[in-house]
Amino acid sequence: MNPYLPIRKVPLDYNGVQSSAFSVQMNHPSPAMVDEWKECGVVSNNYMLLPNEEVKQAAKQVAKECNVEFIHDKTFFNGKQYVYSMSSPKVVGEIEKGDDVALGMQFWNSYDGSKSFGYSLMLFRLLCTNGMMSKDHFNTYKFKHEPTSENWDENLEQVVTNVNAIANGSVKIEDFISNLRKLNTYDVDINKLGDIRHNHLNDIPVGLWGQIIDRFTGPDRKNYSVRDTNRNTGWQLLNASTDILWHKENPTITSYNQNQIIVDGLCKAVA
Repeated sequence: MNPYLPIRKVPLDYNGVQSSAFSVQMNHPSPAMVDEWKECGVVSNNYMLLPNEEVKQAAKQVAKECNVEFIHDKTFFNGKQYVYSMSSPKVVGEIEKGDDVALGMQFWNSYDGSKSFGYSLMLFRLLCTNGMMSKDHFNTYKFKHEPTSENWDENLEQVVTNVNAIANGSVKIEDFISNLRKLNTYDVDINKLGDIRHNHLNDIPVGLWGQIIDRFTGPDRKNYSVRDTNRNTGWQLLNASTDILWHKENPTITSYNQNQIIVDGLCKAVA
């Protein structure tokens, strides 16, 4: 689905009475080359509705202004919600020798009001490009102004300053990487697996948990460690999880939410 089709906001009314809500519509191409506007969401009058193209350009502008190189990783769009992910090759930490992590960031938007224009930072494991999201270690930022606003430069400066500070080393990223290192030395037996599941990851659906355990106990486990692959560690469990969720052929917003829940839950298990 093309996330960059033209959009428009149309006032809603009922029996001639105008509503305070607006219909957001996308212009889908038709075989007859006739405009075919289809509703993709309903938003309030004061909702900052932006075309996804402008969000992508804002992401590129932030990346250009940062002291760290960022490249496009993937784009998500389900007809309503949009996520533009970028990764950096710059190493910001080492879990163990030969197993490095780098900074990444996501920009998000929605046409139904469910996800306001904003961004968040994340980490990537460079060996397998697994993305690791966290609400506990990285703050999210919601933009207050549109890219065409006279206040846009203030927004941009704040975001760029935040990214550069994290990339240069901060308490937040050091705590995050410290917990990932603890996971790498955290041996997971059946008792610890039960504690993790029922006390830290109890919000994860049974079906997804089964997929994670299948991956965690299978031959692919050797890809999640660069040293003793005969051990079962929390780091391997985390990477089994993010490998499934980050590289899904057809991801959803739920996939990103579950990624964050698992990363933060496992970090809390060893904190």
